[in-house]
Amino acid sequence: MTAKNDMKKLVEDIYAVRGRGDIEGTLALIGEDCTFRMAGNARLAPLSTESDGPAFRQVIEQLITVWDLSKIETTGIYVDEDEHMVFAHREGEVRHIPSGVSFHTEFVDKIHFRDGKPVKIVEFVDTLQVAEITQIIQLA
Repeated sequence: MTAKNDMKKLVEDIYAVRGRGDIEGTLALIGEDCTFRMAGNARLAPLSTESDGPAFRQVIEQLITVWDLSKIETTGIYVDEDEHMVFAHREGEVRHIPSGVSFHTEFVDKIHFRDGKPVKIVEFVDTLQVAEITQIIQLA
């Protein structure tokens, strides 16, 4: 396999394990030195703050326990082998577990790799929708 295929396969594996709600399995595939940030306003912290170390683990645990992505499909993966980066477009039904609210959405993950493992994940989502559902903000 090429590095391009390896990166694509690992991203697909991460999504499959994450979709099952497996926190430890997801973290095992990502690696210890990874950071995560949801692109958006600082009011979405800690999700919008680049997290690493123990904070990274807490964010991943929170995402998996609060957001059910089992009905999300990966509709496209683009691998930039020269930059060691993957862009993944995903869409489908997301469920906010605490409220039971489900909605259709799409988002993009930008995943940077080093030595065959993700080292930085930036997620581009509808942050207004996330903020409304989690009641970080309320619109009239």
